[in-house]
Amino acid sequence: MSGQIAFVGDIHGNLRALQGLCDLLTMAGWPHAVFLGDYINKGKQSAEVMEELLKLCESGRATLLKGNHEDALLDALDTEDLAAFLKMGGAMSIRSYVGGKVGPEVLSHFRSAVPPRHLDAIRLMPKTYESAEVIAQHIPPAASTPKFRVSAHVPIGQRPKIGPRSAQLDTGCGRKSGRLTALLWPSLAYLQVDATGAAVSEHL
Repeated sequence: MSGQIAFVGDIHGNLRALQGLCDLLTMAGWPHAVFLGDYINKGKQSAEVMEELLKLCESGRATLLKGNHEDALLDALDTEDLAAFLKMGGAMSIRSYVGGKVGPEVLSHFRSAVPPRHLDAIRLMPKTYESAEVIAQHIPPAASTPKFRVSAHVPIGQRPKIGPRSAQLDTGCGRKSGRLTALLWPSLAYLQVDATGAAVSEHL
């Protein structure tokens, strides 16, 4: 599997799914993993997911792209307004980072609980991964490009949507019935785990 790339869809705070998918990628020889964003919110372990991903990135095994939920986290802290962040499942991220009951000063409590290393990494995350033949972003790239387009962001059910020119990989991770998907490039085979991290399909 040398030379392949694994594009991974939305994780949304599900550490068990991330760990289960990493196990599958390891068994597949660990192609370089490009995570497509939305690592936080909705699920219960956003802080732990971020920590695992940063370890992968720092080891050179993964590239982390920024999703709209990461943008929302930065906006909430920069503007000191949590309203939009909370509407998109941010309360789960706040609980994950704080590690217990959140006090009345939610914003200051949250800000002090997020490691600067996490915030610095999010700020530096690129929006796009691009090679000669493929372009990947969290939000679907423009259809005008001749390159194969890989994206997440738009929920498309439990199975990825893979066509001749594009693939969409948001298979609902972060919900009880959701799955986490990795698309292998250039073969277009894919790996999936369910919300518990158990393999549900293996298309190699």
